[in-house]
Amino acid sequence: GSTTLDNGLTIGVNIDRYADRNDNSGDDVFLQVSSDSLGKLRIGQTKGAAYALSHSAPNVALGNNDGDVSDWIARPTQTAKSNSGNAESFVYSDQTMTASEANDGQKIVYWTPNFAGFTAGVSYGVDLNGAGIESAIDVGGANVTADTAADAGIAYNGEFGGVSVGADVTYQRNFNSGTTGTLVEDREAWRGGLSVGVAGFTIGGSYRTTDNERSIKNIDSSGWDLGVSYKTGPYGVSFSYASFEEDSSATATTEDKAKTWVLGGSYDMGAGVTLIGSVFGAEYDDGATNTVNSTNDNEGFGVVTGLKVSF
Repeated sequence: GSTTLDNGLTIGVNIDRYADRNDNSGDDVFLQVSSDSLGKLRIGQTKGAAYALSHSAPNVALGNNDGDVSDWIARPTQTAKSNSGNAESFVYSDQTMTASEANDGQKIVYWTPNFAGFTAGVSYGVDLNGAGIESAIDVGGANVTADTAADAGIAYNGEFGGVSVGADVTYQRNFNSGTTGTLVEDREAWRGGLSVGVAGFTIGGSYRTTDNERSIKNIDSSGWDLGVSYKTGPYGVSFSYASFEEDSSATATTEDKAKTWVLGGSYDMGAGVTLIGSVFGAEYDDGATNTVNSTNDNEGFGVVTGLKVSF
């Protein structure tokens, strides 16, 4: 809900609740103050500023980021890096592939007004993954469930002679709040994205590189995605591919790998109803073992269809 004051400020509140999870679950619960001249200030449980600025491969149905594929094709624990006993007990969402870290938490976030197509953003607060909005948060205590984090970025969105262009560069740093030691280091991530659209076609991709994943020193990772979509009238189709690699350990020369692809289609049926469908595949490889049929590896494909309803 929101209201606009006489001075032009829009004051709003956002409360998300999940119908398919326990009652204490939700994502974005925040207060927001915005105007065309002052930009947008957000306070509460939400994602960092960089997430909203990001560009990546286009998708009209399921996507390669935000764990869409791994929701259906399980990513083994060893490849997913559960990180039990190392620095933090919670899991960084490396299944986001190339997206800016999407973890929610109590933050203060600010985006500037749009200046000739450019928008910048910055945020600071708690980086928390996989806990309900009423769950206790332990930053720096004996049972660490969260880090503090800061991120910043700048994005451009504009159009030149019928060609739309979007680009961004973002940075994130997680300040380790847990166990200290020689194997503990702050996590740092850089990413960039580019999207170009013309005559119904959109081509886009992104790249992310991270040092000290999950705050473990010398565990580095990188990922990229690339895709194309086409929309005409009520129809849309897209194809995207993503690749992600992460060091198996701080001293190993091998890497865990995740590769996914998604072919999607959509049809706008009108009145806020869209029919979507996706054919997708994934391959997860644990770099620490070459054993045939290892339980640390997995691969497969899936077909998912459904309806999106908005009102």
